[in-house]
Formats: sequence, structure tokens, C-alpha cells
Amino acid sequence: MPFTYPRSTAQRYADVMEVRVDAVAVATGAVPVRVLGPADERAMPGLVVVPSIFGPAPDLLAALSALADRALVVVPDPFWHEGGGVVPYADHDTAIGRLRGFERERCFNEMRAVIEWTRARCNGRVIGLGICFGGPVLLSAAGDGCLAGVVTWHGSRMESFLDRADEITCPLRFHFGEADPVTPPEAIEKIRSAFAQHPDVSFVVHPGLVHGFSHEGPSYDADAARMGLDATRELLAAL
Repeated sequence: MPFTYPRSTAQRYADVMEVRVDAVAVATGAVPVRVLGPADERAMPGLVVVPSIFGPAPDLLAALSALADRALVVVPDPFWHEGGGVVPYADHDTAIGRLRGFERERCFNEMRAVIEWTRARCNGRVIGLGICFGGPVLLSAAGDGCLAGVVTWHGSRMESFLDRADEITCPLRFHFGEADPVTPPEAIEKIRSAFAQHPDVSFVVHPGLVHGFSHEGPSYDADAARMGLDATRELLAAL
């Protein structure tokens, strides 16, 4: 029997979610962004969310609306050069296909531009939330001193982006699945070791969970998704 999610995040927040579409100018054009948050952003911090390879999916935007009362939430489309938009979670081949020929350094630079764009529209304090693909992007930005904190939900390949770990001093909150084949236990331990001397870091490894536990579908776990939102809310509350 096909998986049926009993009551989707999108349904829960459909009545309160307002998403504005904007664009951030960069050297090669403009990065599309979805913006959630109150009209008076200057009194609040910013939250830049770099999504997974599936893009700024509706369930993600809906879940993030739970944070829109305490931050200007900005969700860029990292894959706008590759056609952009949202790829259904079931269409993994198309999502992976966007990585062929992908210019990672260009993407990293453009996401930093989104962070600065957000900073100019909030109280000047911005944290990052990296989901899957977004994890390394925001670790890189944190190494530049661009962020006041980083949260990751099942961040992928971060163990390959630790060369500047000693330069990252902002609070870090990592959430992984214990049975995630993309980020297996040895990768988690490498990340943990790299930040062993960090003054404010926490690791949550959810027992039995696989990759994509914040995405609606068979891998979704409500408790893990809630804990990821709570960790993000905690860092925002300090700003």
C-alpha cells in the first residue's frame, strides 16, 4: 500500500502560511527566494534556510511558518541555474540530476549573498538552517563569520567540508539519523571530532532514523522534525 501521511505539515499550517516571492541580485542574475515573516522584520533576527536537492518544497515552507513569528525566514532556491523550483521527493533521479555539472563554489557564494540580503532586512543577526545539501553550504558561511548560529537537519557530506572547523565559533546544532546511509556513524564521528573543542555545539542522533526525516513521506519522523524546529527556535531566541 502506498504511504499516506495522516495529516501533513502543509495542511496544519495552510491557514496561516503566507509566502512572499522575492529575488537576490548576484553576478549571474538573481536568486529566487521565498520569504516568510512579519512586516516589521527590523525588530527580529533572520533565518536563512538552504534546502535539500529537492528545493524549497511546500512541506518545508509550511513547517517553517511555525518560526515566522520570531524571524524573517528566507528560503533560497540553490538550483535556480539548473531550472530551479521544487522536485517531488519521489523523483530522486531528477533531483540528483541537478547536481551534474553543478558549480558548488558559485552556489556557496550566492548563498552568502542571500545571507547578506537577509541581514539588511532584519535586526542584523542571522542564523542558518541547512537541510541535507544545505549543511555544507552553511558550514562554509559560518567559517566566513557570516552567521550567528547554524542548525542542520540530516546534513549531507559535511564531513568533507571541515577544513575550516576551527574558524567556526557560532553555536552549532547538528541533527542526524542513526541509520542514515548518506551520513553514516563514521561520518558523524568525524564531524563530532572536528568540533570537539567548540564552545557551543550539540549533536542529536535519532535512533533508527534514516535520511530525510524532516521530509514528508516514509522517512518522516514527527518527533525528530519537532526537535529540529525546537533547536532552530532556541538559537533564534538568543538573538
